[in-house]
Formats: sequence, structure tokens, C-alpha cells
Amino acid sequence: MRVLLADDQEEIRLLTTHQLERSGHRIVTVANGQKALEALQNETFDVILLDEQMPVMTGLEALKAIRKQEKKYGRPVVIALTGYNTDPDRARLLNAGFDGVIGKPFGMKALEEFLHGAAVPVVLSRQAQPQAVPQSGAAADLLQRVGGDEKLLRRISQTFLRDAPKRMVEIRKAIRSKNGEKLAFFAHALKGPLSIFGAEQARQHCQGLLECGQSRQYAEAPRIYEALKEEIAELESNLRGYASQKASPRSGATPKGKRRVIKSKRKSG
Repeated sequence: MRVLLADDQEEIRLLTTHQLERSGHRIVTVANGQKALEALQNETFDVILLDEQMPVMTGLEALKAIRKQEKKYGRPVVIALTGYNTDPDRARLLNAGFDGVIGKPFGMKALEEFLHGAAVPVVLSRQAQPQAVPQSGAAADLLQRVGGDEKLLRRISQTFLRDAPKRMVEIRKAIRSKNGEKLAFFAHALKGPLSIFGAEQARQHCQGLLECGQSRQYAEAPRIYEALKEEIAELESNLRGYASQKASPRSGATPKGKRRVIKSKRKSG
């Protein structure tokens, strides 16, 4: 099946691409709705997955443009990916013209089930999502989340370590300036990748900040931000060691131990 995924979170694109290609699908990924429309100029797709919140052009805006040009594109099945998982939100997206709704974080099993029956409009929620990974961040737990692919886990970890500090800075700035739109946007952008690593407490803090931004109520935002900062620091510590590895941990070595060995070699050299 030919699948087009538009999502501004690189970690989500990496993981979804890996899983769908492994299942035999052909997937093209882009970072926003405008890029999705450009991709449709070059080829047709059986299914289009659109994240609801994206910069440049949102999923809703892209859907409207796609529906207006159905004679040109054909009528692909268009699915909304959303972090807003209430029944009213799902009804809102279906009424807007989406053929289905998948709530984030979504499990690959749920997505596969939808793709196999893509001709039938259906609503999916947070079914089949993995259980939260213990906060120890053990490599085995993380590997399980990405289907045992060490290279993929390193790439996702490196991407998160690169982008998370930038998102945290933007969240802090949005709280200080009381910019609800930016606060909600960057909290949403951080929440998706956190679900990949099973950082449930951090994900809940992001949800709290997102709700502060949407409601324009900022009294609790600084407290939530500080709690989120602690959770992110712990997750980064766990991921940093694993992201630097070039091989599987041997003889029970932990990622942090691996990193210390690398540092000592540099000093002696």
C-alpha cells in the first residue's frame, strides 16, 4: 500500500516509516501539510496520514485542499493523527471530512489494522499502544518499543536529544510571554516523541502545559514546566548513553558505563 505521512515530529516519522516498510508498505514522509500537497503533485497514495497540528499548513488545512482536488488526486483515504483524544475531538475531525481518526500515541497494530481495512471509515483511539517503559530507561525496554532495531533506536534517540532542548526553550519563552498558542504548539511537539520512549510522567506534564496554553491559564504552567524539566533531564541521561553506542551492550554493561569507557579512552589518547 502507498502511504503518505505528514507529521512535524521527526521521531514519529522515523518510527512509523520503519514499521510500515517492514510490513511491506511504501511510505513517503513530509513535515507539514504543504509538503503533503507537493508530494501529491508527483504521485498518488492509497492512504494519507495527516497530523492535526503542524507548522506552515495544518492537517485540517491540507485535508480541505485535498478534498477540493479529488478529481486530480483521486479520493485517497485520509486519516487524522491527533493528540486530542476526546470523543468530541474525534467527532469534530470526522465531521471535517477525515475518513478516520487515530489518537496519539498510536500503536503499530492499530495502524496496520486500519490500513488493511482502509476502504471502510473507522475511528481508532489509543488502542494497542505500548505500556509505559520503566523510568530506568533500560536498553532492552527501549529496543522493544522500536521492534528490536538498534540502529533505529539510536537515530530516534539522537533526534530527540537534538530537538528536546530547543522545544524546552520555546516552552519556557511561551510561558514567560504568556503566549498560549506557542505554549500549546511546543508542548504538543514534545509530547509525541515522549510517548515513543514510554516517558509517561513527562508526557502528562506536556499535556498539562498544552492545556494551559489552550485555556490561556498560566498560573500552573511554571510548576508543570519545572517538573517536566526534571523528567526530561532523566530521560536525556538515559538516552545519551545509548545513542552514543555503536554496538549492543555486552556483559551487562549499562549505557552510562559504556559512555565512561569512551571518555577514558579519549583522555588516555
